[in-house]
Parts: sequence; C-alpha cells; structure tokens
Amino acid sequence: MSFNVLRDGRVWMEYLNTFYLLHTNKEVSFSQTFRQQDITVRNLHNNSDFFENSSIVEANPADFSFSIYLIENDSTPLHQHKPLDLLTEYSTDNNLNTFNLYFVYSDYSPEIYYKIEKCVFTGGSFNIPRNGIMTVGLSGQGTKLTRNTGSVPGLVQSPNYTSSPNYAISKEFDIWATGTDVAQFKLDNILGASLELQNNISWTANKTLQKSLQVTNASNTIYPENFTLADRSLAGSIRQYVSDSQSLSKNNIQTWAENTSVIIKAGLGGSFGYQLEVDLDNRASFTNRVAFGDLFTQSYDFRCMSNPAISSIFTY
Repeated sequence: MSFNVLRDGRVWMEYLNTFYLLHTNKEVSFSQTFRQQDITVRNLHNNSDFFENSSIVEANPADFSFSIYLIENDSTPLHQHKPLDLLTEYSTDNNLNTFNLYFVYSDYSPEIYYKIEKCVFTGGSFNIPRNGIMTVGLSGQGTKLTRNTGSVPGLVQSPNYTSSPNYAISKEFDIWATGTDVAQFKLDNILGASLELQNNISWTANKTLQKSLQVTNASNTIYPENFTLADRSLAGSIRQYVSDSQSLSKNNIQTWAENTSVIIKAGLGGSFGYQLEVDLDNRASFTNRVAFGDLFTQSYDFRCMSNPAISSIFTY
C-alpha cells in the first residue's frame, strides 16, 4: 500500500520507549505478504485434479520504505537523524538495533494507525544534489504489520520535537579524493553525489512442525522473529563536469585507484557549516568512467574497502 504522509498522516519511530517524529517526503510504502506452499493433489486416482491446493502458515517479513530530509540543526531530544544512527550503528552483539514504526492517520475518529514491529534498516541511500535539499532514502523490514484504531500506546507528542525544521541544502559542496598521481585533490565542477549503505540481513527460520499444526487462520500465523547481520556494503558515485582548465579533472578520466580516500562534505556553509560529512580516509577504491552528452561528464564510482565502524565515517 502507499501512504501519502504530508496530506494524511505522520510517521513515528519508537526506539527504547522514546518516540521520534520523522519528516518524510510524500511517498511512504509498507506491506507484508504471506507465504503460500503449493500442494499437488493430482495422482492416478484423481487424474482430473489439475488445480493444486495450498498451505498458508507463515508470513514473509514486512517491507517498508520512505525518504527523510537532512536538517540544519538536530540538537532537540526528539530529532530527525535518529534513523541514521540505527542505520549505521551496531548493537552490542554486532547486530543491528530494532525499533517499531507507526504510520498514523489523525483525520479519523478514532485515529487509525499501522504498526510494524521489530523493524531494522536494510538500506540507506544518501542523495546529495548540487544546491538542493539533501535526502536519505531508507528501506527495511520488520516482523509483523497490523492495523489498529485509537491512539498509539505511549505516544506523547512532546513539545521538544521539531515540528517544522529547517532542511539542509547543499549550498557548499566540497569533495576530495586521492588519485593515482597526486597525494590528494579537491574536485571542482561537481554535479552531485550519491552514497548507499546496505545492511544484508538473514531472517532465522522459525517454522516447526508443532507450530505449523497450530496454525488455523490468519490470527495465529507464524511471523519472523530473529535475524542476523550477514554483511554490509558502502558504495557511491561522484558526478563531475570534465574541464580542460582543471588538471585534476581531465587527468583522471578512465583511471582507478585502491586504498585511497574519498571525502564528501555538503551543507549550508558559512556559520552553519556542513550538515553531512562522509570520510573514507584511505579506506576506499574508485573507478573513473566518462559519459557523453551535451557536455562531457565523468563519474567516480567508489566503495569502502576496509572494515571500519560505519558510524565513524558519517557526521550529520
């Protein structure tokens, strides 16, 4: 299903009994499907039974996605950037921390809300346009999706949260990278950059014969319970105009480098400074490719090569 947030409702995240109001764009989606196992019934005695039966006892993980805005100042207790902490940080057992999501319709009496339990972020795409609002597209999974009526239990709309924050715009956009023939250089004529962090998780199978026999209808379906973090990847792309007047532009077409640095800083600039910093210091590799259009452009496609604490790479 699709959820039009700006017109119809709000997205709240609950983590450790604290609620965070998330400022998202219009498109928010969430869904959950059930797993259907086909059972063949045609045999020598029932040769005309062409249609298979089915057995439904399990639910697949619930899926969700939305985009949040990076903001100018995030010092309030209930702040916009808490999802980024949960995307990048480990839990104490080298897994990912979980949270609950609430998609709340407040225009009805009583209120209607959808809840996804025990959620985890599986991906975050940082979009950094030239002189535009910076956003992060978040996607993830949870164990169970339910529809409820009434107020969300425990939700207190504290005056501490920012109801109308100032969004971060990449007016000042600085990128450095280490090339194959120079120590370090700052790229000019930047078109934009993107960066994606993927948390690849594996849900633990919890279906047993005893549990399967207890399923009689949708109310006692077997839902996912636990997961493990299998691996992570961090990669991105930097887009740049090719300029004959900039040696650090034309000299790096169709090159590559390993064990190098990629540093991205973007924000309002001036007294506000940067609202996003990504520092892959001697932890990256990149390949450079040229693109043809009305103007010549090139892209640095980079990825993280080492195994750092991901939260230490980001500053927001």
